[in-house]
Amino acid sequence: MSRLIMLSNRCEPERGQRGDPLLPVLHAVLKKHSGLWFGWNGEIAAGNKQRKARFFSQSSYQQYSWALTPNEYDNFYQGYIHQVLWPVFHNRPDLIHYKKEYFTTWKNYNHDVKTRVAAKIEPDDVVWVQDYHLLFAGKLLKEDGYANRCGFFLHQPFPPGDVLRSVPEHDGLMQALFSYDLLGFQSSGDVNNFLAYALRFYRVERLADNLIQLNGHAIKLGIFPCGVDKTMPPLSHTNAEAVRNYPRQIVIGNDTISDISGVHCHLKTMETFLNTHPEYLRDVSLLQISDASRGYSWSARDLCDQLEHQCAEINARFGDSAWYPINYIRNHLCHSDLIYAFYRNAHVAMFTPLSEGMSLEAKAFVLAQDAEDPGVLMLSALTGTAEQLTDAVLINPYDANEASHALYSALTMPLHERKRRHQQLLAKVERYDSQWWARAFLDSLNAESAPSPATVIPFRASHHGIFTPQNLY
Repeated sequence: MSRLIMLSNRCEPERGQRGDPLLPVLHAVLKKHSGLWFGWNGEIAAGNKQRKARFFSQSSYQQYSWALTPNEYDNFYQGYIHQVLWPVFHNRPDLIHYKKEYFTTWKNYNHDVKTRVAAKIEPDDVVWVQDYHLLFAGKLLKEDGYANRCGFFLHQPFPPGDVLRSVPEHDGLMQALFSYDLLGFQSSGDVNNFLAYALRFYRVERLADNLIQLNGHAIKLGIFPCGVDKTMPPLSHTNAEAVRNYPRQIVIGNDTISDISGVHCHLKTMETFLNTHPEYLRDVSLLQISDASRGYSWSARDLCDQLEHQCAEINARFGDSAWYPINYIRNHLCHSDLIYAFYRNAHVAMFTPLSEGMSLEAKAFVLAQDAEDPGVLMLSALTGTAEQLTDAVLINPYDANEASHALYSALTMPLHERKRRHQQLLAKVERYDSQWWARAFLDSLNAESAPSPATVIPFRASHHGIFTPQNLY
């Protein structure tokens, strides 16, 4: 029986931190699919000591994790990932800080991970690589002669071709992608950007809507929006009471601090809203939870200073001794259970990044709502999430006036309209959960490639080669 070999950047949260929201999703997937999970444990090895792998045997899978060396953390993780690939894949090439040693370390790290996987892999195993951190690992396995089915899923947006070409190793990145049997994307915009780039610069043959071929190797393409585990934890009495006694209407935001998170847009929206609707003074507060811990150290300190200054100006302008319009929390006191309680009690949630593949926190907000009195979800129209959660209030985060008007509409939305929107959102989040995501991807990966227009992922291609989802949602 084939096993699932999962490769991800991390397979354990950093100690004392809320952790990556993708980790519980992958854990839920592996509980249903027996196999092995490889990834970083979030720790940095002391000095240059040889790292030791950590092994855990879970109920349905085995987990292999390890620490990064200081060189890998600086050059691979903080360097190539966060100062080269992350800016480019989020359409911000102006933020690139490139050094050749960044790429060299990243490639060497991928080779080390490949060696660890090769020591455990069996002929019938299926390999699933998550995101660009370990993109080269699948390619290296193929080059070493492993014939296992191998799929890659990109959690980030795929950038326009001219933006991708700002990476000096852009051809190497594309060649690595071409080595996989299945490429999965979050939205039609992402697969369109990839396809347009591949058809423009490579001798790619189009065999079907979801199938291309390069040098005799068939590569399937698919849209698989990542879902969340739909089983939510019970709300503790302590957290419920603490949040229920909050004296004002809550507008909540929960974001990682980065150059594309859009937190400053939340603050500008709140400032514009209070200036336009002074009747809401002392009645509405923005609870902005911001996490600077998840790897963006290059710019996080400056961004934190800027956001704190922006909050101070808004609070000084509108606040008084008994009320602040913005409660800005930038620490680890808000654990997941308390955030869930705030989600459930919030009147509005704003998830408005400037570029993003899929917002798992937005889906968690939908699951947390009371169906009899749900809050309203505001989403950036510039993300893959907006393609799926169409019943959210969609906004342009750059337009503070539009966002302010949308916030007013959300706060004054009648109960029947809030319930209608929530029912539609909840149906999609529950149907397209983490298990659907894994099942759809793995079914496509295991299916035989055939030059046929039929596909389990319902999209079609126009004569321009553009994918549009058909009846998926």
